[in-house]
Amino acid sequence: MRESQTGQWPTYTYVVPEVYTTAKVRLIGLGSYAPAGIITNEFFAYIATRLGDPRSADDLERVTGLSTRHVRASTLEMCRKVAGADAPGLIDSPESPKDESLVDMAVIAAQRALASAGREAYEVETVVGASSSDNEAFPTVAGLVQLRLGIKGTRAMMLRGACACQTEAFQVCAEVLTAGSAKLVLMVTTEALLPNITNILDWKTSSLFGEGAAAFLLERGDEDTYFINGSDTNQAPALFYQTPLRKDCVDMAEVDMKMRQLYREGNGQELNRVLSQYMVGYTKMNGKEVFREAPRAMAEAVDALCRHAGLSHAELAYIVPHQANSRIIRRLGELLINDYSWPPATMDKLIDNFRYYGNLSNASIATALVETLRQGYPHEGQWIALSAVGGGMEYGCWLLRFHEFKNPQAALS
Repeated sequence: MRESQTGQWPTYTYVVPEVYTTAKVRLIGLGSYAPAGIITNEFFAYIATRLGDPRSADDLERVTGLSTRHVRASTLEMCRKVAGADAPGLIDSPESPKDESLVDMAVIAAQRALASAGREAYEVETVVGASSSDNEAFPTVAGLVQLRLGIKGTRAMMLRGACACQTEAFQVCAEVLTAGSAKLVLMVTTEALLPNITNILDWKTSSLFGEGAAAFLLERGDEDTYFINGSDTNQAPALFYQTPLRKDCVDMAEVDMKMRQLYREGNGQELNRVLSQYMVGYTKMNGKEVFREAPRAMAEAVDALCRHAGLSHAELAYIVPHQANSRIIRRLGELLINDYSWPPATMDKLIDNFRYYGNLSNASIATALVETLRQGYPHEGQWIALSAVGGGMEYGCWLLRFHEFKNPQAALS
């Protein structure tokens, strides 16, 4: 363990710096997938205005930094049923399968990750999945991806939780490889938070999310990478979600019908009251709390791992954080600068591709990294930090050297 130059760790609110993992693993493949349908800010501005809280598309983009979201055809159909067939900002694509599932998206992302590494599915010995929004209790998304890829007899495990499951999954993959129980591990994530765990009429929350999938391919390497993950459930009220059980379904149907009636009447105040009374099945978020705490957790994770690795600030080329909100990404940089003495140039190392995709939960880091590669960086051997935070509150980071993929164009599909 390497401490700070004074021999003491900084005062962290969340991270326990002594609890971390070092593993010789290497990222050799990457893939992402975004469905072809689009929702623009005009749609959510339309809802807000109908509910008596006038907003423009520019207002929403100014607050969140978000312009569009990629979604499946089924999500566009649901939006029209809820908000009206004449609701603006819903853009169909002839390329969109009508019945596209989360597993379908995950399989495409996995195929791209394998192709980018020049590897075959039969070589994969473990599949690790992560999702905040899938409804595949069993068999799991990981198991179904394994089946669809034709991989037989290997482990397939699933992590469920919020947006930091992606960094937890990184560490699980590394531990599997370090234990020697697999030589090649496929990590898949797939998300549809907007239709699956929010109510579309709760526009302050639902407007933040898109849909998509991602995959990473990892193998044993010859150089150290660093992982840290943790949880602080004291912050659970800031962002939480309870999966509805069968007994909750009737109540949820009644709540949805009441909310649609209030939407038609333009009674936003009563709609919010009804939503707040029924907690199961809908994401609850305190935006101010999330903005205050989420960037801090990510900043601490990045700072702690760089200290463990003995990296100077100049040696870290890029920080690819969970794409929760552009303001949160900027705040992450400000905290590193103001609280942990990172140089002002840190702001130039932050990757922000939130604008066109929205919050993709556990698929966000891979999607941002693919877009970064599309722009021509990072380069061979550069250090990058992949950090995330999610409801609960969960947080983590993977610090690694980037190495070019065998077939990079496959990752950029």
